[in-house]
Amino acid sequence: MKEADEPVEEVTLPLETIGRWRSTFSSLSIADYRWYWFSTLGAFTAMQMSLFVQGLLIFELTNSAVALGLVSAAFGVPMLLFSLWGGAVVDRADKRNVLIVTQALSFAATLAVGILIALDMISFWHLLAASFINGLVLSFNLPGRQAILPQLVGRERIMNAVALASGAVNSSRIFAPAMGGLLVGFMGIDGIYFLIAAFYLASVLLLFMIPALGKPVRPSSVSVRSDIREGLTYIKGSPILLGLLVLAFVPVVFGMPYQMLMPVFAVDVLGMGRTELAFLLAMTGVGAVLGSMGIASLGEFRHKGLLLLVSCALFGAFLIFFAQSTSYLLSLFLLVAVGAANVTYLTANNTLLQVHCDDAMRGRVMSLYMMTIGLMPVGTLGISAIAEWAGAPLAVAAGGAFILVFALAMTLFSGTLRRL
Repeated sequence: MKEADEPVEEVTLPLETIGRWRSTFSSLSIADYRWYWFSTLGAFTAMQMSLFVQGLLIFELTNSAVALGLVSAAFGVPMLLFSLWGGAVVDRADKRNVLIVTQALSFAATLAVGILIALDMISFWHLLAASFINGLVLSFNLPGRQAILPQLVGRERIMNAVALASGAVNSSRIFAPAMGGLLVGFMGIDGIYFLIAAFYLASVLLLFMIPALGKPVRPSSVSVRSDIREGLTYIKGSPILLGLLVLAFVPVVFGMPYQMLMPVFAVDVLGMGRTELAFLLAMTGVGAVLGSMGIASLGEFRHKGLLLLVSCALFGAFLIFFAQSTSYLLSLFLLVAVGAANVTYLTANNTLLQVHCDDAMRGRVMSLYMMTIGLMPVGTLGISAIAEWAGAPLAVAAGGAFILVFALAMTLFSGTLRRL
């Protein structure tokens, strides 16, 4: 034992470590961004929990992989149809107000589904309709959620802000499915939907803490349709933006549908149940959070283009490995790797798009980027049809192989993107 008068040894962190830690979370030092970050956490906790419980409910109602794909496609179609309109509106409006209105609509749609389940009136077409409404809402919400970042943190912190927001999104992928899996036995599926609605409501209230940002100056004589044409012409004239958008579309369409097939992997491939499904979904989030924090700590990393291409290739490769696994523990480990590679390429892509577009065009550029989310459910419909015919492992492995070959080809033949 130490003597009473013996000095206590102090533990101090090196200044370099403290500086790196502060740099990693630098955007959170801005109050408006903190409110945005917590609102994002609430909204995506709701969304991730909804993915879990919706997939579970559909599979229990229909026992069909195609039904999962149909509901996913109902979500994607309005995003394909209206995202460009959403981007044009975002460039005209106060972005904070766009987020408030759209998030409130998500709250209302979720509450309605919960009530239908509680009254034992729910049917498959209700889920199709709710999915369509949520896709329509996100056509405006997601471009606004991305385009608002430079107004909150400035251009110099965009990569850090994107990475930290991605960390919030992917943190929800860890605990939201696990929370849903643990609580569904106590609360029932209707209770989980009411909990999801509460998270959406909290997200709306947090956005009110951000002061109104004001509308951009746009000529009143210019129509929204003209704004859309202007945005498409601007993107067409930029080889860098075109290349980055192609790199956004392909991995999301051919890779991300694996998420909607997770109930099939959990039940049919691995022989597991509800709780194990929740943890499979959560492991992707663990990897994504690790990847997000790694990117946030990079600061002004110079080789973003190479980071984008390498992480895209790794995303495809890890999907192939996961698809071939018949071990639950190995699948958990591989999903961590899938999540880390996925969030790395998404964050690098998002950052490069934000940096290489003009402020006045950001909403429209990001709306085209967000259309990838609309294409993901369309891709899910195709992948789920292959899964129904040949099995989920072959469907996911084929998508991963396509991504891997595509990323290697872009690395070899696109010097412009490689040097970004």
